[in-house]
Amino acid sequence: MGKRKQIIIDKKFQFKHTFSIIGIVTIISAAIISVIATNLVFNNLKIENIYEIEDNIVHFLTSRPQGVEDPSFKNAIKDIALNHSENMQTLNKIIKYNKALLVTLLVFIVAQAVILYMLIIKMTHRISGPLFVMTNYMKEVINGKYPSPRPLRKKDELKDFYDVFGQMVQKIRQREGK
Repeated sequence: MGKRKQIIIDKKFQFKHTFSIIGIVTIISAAIISVIATNLVFNNLKIENIYEIEDNIVHFLTSRPQGVEDPSFKNAIKDIALNHSENMQTLNKIIKYNKALLVTLLVFIVAQAVILYMLIIKMTHRISGPLFVMTNYMKEVINGKYPSPRPLRKKDELKDFYDVFGQMVQKIRQREGK
C-alpha cells in the first residue's frame, strides 16, 4: 500500500493532542528556563558590580602618587594591575557565556517544540488514518454498499479494533447474502 500524502487527516483530534502535549512541555520548559534565566541575569548583575568595584579599587591604587620607594609595594601594585586585567577578561567571558547559554536554551525550546510537533502529528496520524478508513467504510455500509476492507499500514495503530470491524463487515455481508 502506498504512503498517504496527507498526514493531517483529523485536524481536531491531531491538533488537539499535539498542541496539548507541546503546551505542557513548553510550560514546563519555560518554567525551567525562567529560573535559569533569572539566575543568569542576577549573576551577571553581580559580576558587573564586582567588575566595577574591582576596577575602581585598582584605578585608585595605580593612580596614587608613586612617592613610596618600597620595591615590594611597587611590585604588589604591578601584580594587582596584571591580575586585574586577567580578572576583567574572565568576568567578560563569563557574562558572554551566560548570555550565549540563555540564547541556546531559547533555541532549544523552539527546536524541541518543532520536533515534538512533527513526532506527535506522525503518531496521531497512525490513529487518525485507521479511523478515517473505518469511517469511510461505515458510510459505505450506511449507503447499502459492502466494502472490502484493506489491511492497514504496517505502523498504524488500532489494528485489533480494525480487524473486529472487518469481521463485522464480513458478517453483515454474509447475512445479507452479498
